[in-house]
This record gives sequence, C-alpha cells and structure tokens, in this order.
Amino acid sequence: MSKIKTMPVIGIVPSFDTGGQFIPSSTIERQFIRREYSYMLAQVGAIPIILNPDMSMEAVTQLCDGVVISGGADIAPRMYGQKKLPVIKRTEPIERFRWEKRLIQTCDKAHLPILGICYGMQRLNVHYGGTLLQDIPSMLPENIGHDNVMHDVTFHCDFLGMKHLGMHAINSRHHQAIDRLADGFEVCATAPDGIIEAIHGRGHYGMQWHPESDETGARVYRSFIEHCVPSLAEN
Repeated sequence: MSKIKTMPVIGIVPSFDTGGQFIPSSTIERQFIRREYSYMLAQVGAIPIILNPDMSMEAVTQLCDGVVISGGADIAPRMYGQKKLPVIKRTEPIERFRWEKRLIQTCDKAHLPILGICYGMQRLNVHYGGTLLQDIPSMLPENIGHDNVMHDVTFHCDFLGMKHLGMHAINSRHHQAIDRLADGFEVCATAPDGIIEAIHGRGHYGMQWHPESDETGARVYRSFIEHCVPSLAEN
C-alpha cells in the first residue's frame, strides 16, 4: 500500500478508559483525547489521525509519517520495577501500555519518529529501560511546582525549534517525572529545580510539558513534522 497524500500524516495515541476509571458511571470502553493535539497539528500543516488498537501495525506504518504519544494518567510503577506509592491513585490501563509497546517497536523497525508528550515522554523512557519519580511533591518537596502551572525551562541543546540555552515559559501539568534516563537518550531541557523537561534519542523526542497548550506549540509541532518529512524543511 503506497502513501497517496500531499500532506504529512501524524498518528496520535489517545488515552484509554476500560470502563468507569476516568469517565464516571460508564461501563463502556473508550479512547479519548484533548482536541488541542489534532488542532495544533492541523494548524502547522499535518493531517492528524487518532490511532487505536484495532488498526494493524502495517496500517499505522503505511498511513503515518510520525506518531505523537499523548498525555495520560500515571504509568503503573510495576512496569518499571517499583512498588506503587500510596499517593498513586490512577494509572493508565495495561491495555494501553501493551499496545504502545508494540507500537514503539513497530515505529523503530519502520524508522517512524515519535514525539512523546508528558505521559508520552515517560512512556518512551520506561520502554527503553528508564525509571520514573512516582510523585514529585512527596519525593522532591523543594520542587518549583509542576501540576497545572506555568514555569520556565532551559534548553541544553537545539530541540524541535528551540535553541541551545534558550528559555521558554511552558504549560506544565504533571506530578511524575523521569528519574533514571533510559540508555540512548540525552537530556535537552530542564526546569529550575532540575526536573527533566525534554529528551531526545533513538530517533524520538520527549517533552514533559504540553506544547499544544502554550506558545511553544506551533514551533514544536512544525519542527516535528519537518523531522518526519525532511523535504518540508526545504520548502
């Protein structure tokens, strides 16, 4: 099957609800996502499509030029070899984790770039053998605040349109973060308290904040699709 299209196609991984975990009084399995992701990708010239486990991996690689793993709830600590702290209340269903494992492996074989956002960056780190801080407030009480706040990040290298030593105010909504960085990745940005905010490696990118919700979005997503389809950067 050939890719008959004139615009880059970016697949987006949604969140899962296996019945009542995130959507109250529901016994129906659902996949859901904030519209900001598809809106921002469309604004910078891509065709966004929502991926799901009922698609074959062959269809994903034939349709998509790149993949965005969106935000979500916590990753179950047992997936990175830890016991769950009492503060952890909601974790993404194991169905999402297992499907993403196959998806990341498929992307690697097909050389499809991945952009992991918030949970998505943590998911990439765990997939490749890294670990997470389960709860920033209790484990790093002197942190600057990362849940539903704006704060600065500083870049330590060029990263998806952001320049080395540049500083940007970003939209942050998370209580977990990377602890041990997976092999094959480098830290590209940090918060003032040292929390890792961006990584790059193995052909993939990860961001702890939500660029689709702040002023960094257009630059980040445009740079990502240019990475997926290099010919776009030449135009």
